[in-house]
Amino acid sequence: MLADLHLHTTESDGTWTPEQLVREARLKGLSAIAICDHDTTAGIGDAQRSAPPDLQVVPGIELSASTDEGGEVHILGLWIDPDDEPLQNKLIEFRQERLARVDTMLRRLAEVDVSITRADIARFAKEGVLSRGHIASAMLEKGIVRSKQEAFDRYLGQGQPAYVSRQKLSLEGAVQLILESGGVPVLAHPGLLGDLTILPVLIRAGLIGMEVVHHSHTKEQTKYFRQLAEDLRLLPSGGSDCHGPGGKDQVYIGSYTIPWQWFEDLAASRWK
Repeated sequence: MLADLHLHTTESDGTWTPEQLVREARLKGLSAIAICDHDTTAGIGDAQRSAPPDLQVVPGIELSASTDEGGEVHILGLWIDPDDEPLQNKLIEFRQERLARVDTMLRRLAEVDVSITRADIARFAKEGVLSRGHIASAMLEKGIVRSKQEAFDRYLGQGQPAYVSRQKLSLEGAVQLILESGGVPVLAHPGLLGDLTILPVLIRAGLIGMEVVHHSHTKEQTKYFRQLAEDLRLLPSGGSDCHGPGGKDQVYIGSYTIPWQWFEDLAASRWK
């Protein structure tokens, strides 16, 4: 029995609907998955309703937090309560901010003679979760760039003409929001972070787990983070961070999984 506790759907920046994601998980023989869309829980219900009895769908979310130096850290919330009112109120704020950010980016693109509209990017995502990745998809479709990466390198990435920073929680705020909604906070893909000195702050705030398994981690990193999690008394977690075909990465579902014991330990941590 294997689990993949980091997956995205069309409700944020994935390309599979929740139902399609469940189907793919079944084809890969998974016993548990976690829907961890950015700033929304909208895909969880559809995934749970379409899942067979032998596939557990964990309600999750991926939140962006900011360090004091302005760096970005992603925190997963596993087993959150999707109906938690404070959580949903905060997510509404984030989605409203996303829309304002997208409008600003579109204006900045127009200033450098790149014509993209809300309607162009709405084809790739639901309005409340529009992101730079969706703008990049529209630019690729219209032939403005030859790849999504080029869109980031020339226009949308930090330091480029259409880049706009976004509102983020503090490290402590992200962890607390997850805990208060009944969830298990897990540091996502630590191998992508340049600075791990944030770990004491996260642990003091109540961090419970760390992604050991992730598609971006080398074998050496996986071994290192497994030992680090043990040393820090954090529970190991992991998943593919799959965004589906045509998404930001390759299709990794089923290739990056965690042992069932890890899954059970994470699940049990909710009651400790």
